[in-house]
Amino acid sequence: MFEKSGGHRLLAVRMLNTEVFLDRSAPEPVLADDQALIRPTRVLIGPADIAACRSKMNHQGTLGHQFVGVVEHSADSSWIGARVVGNVNITDPESELARRGLSNHDADRAVLGLRNRDGCLAERFVLETRNLIKVPNEIEDDQAVFALALAGAVHASQIVHLEGKPFITVLGDGLSGLLCAQVMTKLNASVRLLATSAQRLELCAKWGIKHRHLNDVGRRQDQDVVIDTTLDPKSFEVAMRMVRPRGTIVLKGDPISTLDEIEPIDYSPIIANELQVFGARCGYIAEGLNAMGTGGIDLSGLITKRFKFDDAINALRIAQDEEQTAVIVDMP
Repeated sequence: MFEKSGGHRLLAVRMLNTEVFLDRSAPEPVLADDQALIRPTRVLIGPADIAACRSKMNHQGTLGHQFVGVVEHSADSSWIGARVVGNVNITDPESELARRGLSNHDADRAVLGLRNRDGCLAERFVLETRNLIKVPNEIEDDQAVFALALAGAVHASQIVHLEGKPFITVLGDGLSGLLCAQVMTKLNASVRLLATSAQRLELCAKWGIKHRHLNDVGRRQDQDVVIDTTLDPKSFEVAMRMVRPRGTIVLKGDPISTLDEIEPIDYSPIIANELQVFGARCGYIAEGLNAMGTGGIDLSGLITKRFKFDDAINALRIAQDEEQTAVIVDMP
């Protein structure tokens, strides 16, 4: 939640009870000694933001978690003026999981714009400096805003140990699937993305990634790894039919329910074929930036709609359209 700070007001997209609205008189956030005051320049609307709008994240306050911005104030002067992205999981560095390098899994963590912390869809917001990463000059704002999403794709590629030249299928043609396909293609693997959107298939052709329409592919249990980015039970069943015995399935995404009704799943193929199933969530944002700078990742063509901040509510609405790959809000 925002804290009172001497009567200053700013513009912010907020969630109160079940209402999402553009608040033109939100209080200025209070800056603690270990935090930076950030002016966002780009905000990417993602599935977790949509889930929050649908009251599935139990979040009250300012929305938004994927950003690139400029530090305006900080007790540590080395941050002032820096262009930054940030880890959205805010954890006590002395917690048990943080000391074990698992801070992203701390049950008591706050999550920027999603859980017990006001987010970045505001003229200014605060985030701990230990969560920030400086953006190299050669990476533009329209690229840097994808750092968190790309970090998740890199993390998914690291979950499994790949040997030889494995056959890998990526299910799902949303942003997560497209980025996973690019990252996996850079490895010593034969990668294909199965999609239903002609627009996304054209992107894959542009990037030189093997691609097929989902309905044109058989279920021959010949894939070493299947990465399912859909969070759809039906897609998970497709993955179980595609992967070879003792193969691996990676479920990539945010642990949110995107379906109104959860259909029952037949898990028997996991037992019968002795499959391995891994989960993969957000990864480390520094690895996302590094992949942009050195990994040959092409982010062009991903932004399908962009909105001014005054029209951010419409951006949240349009982002729910499955035809949109990435919806960006240009901040003032």
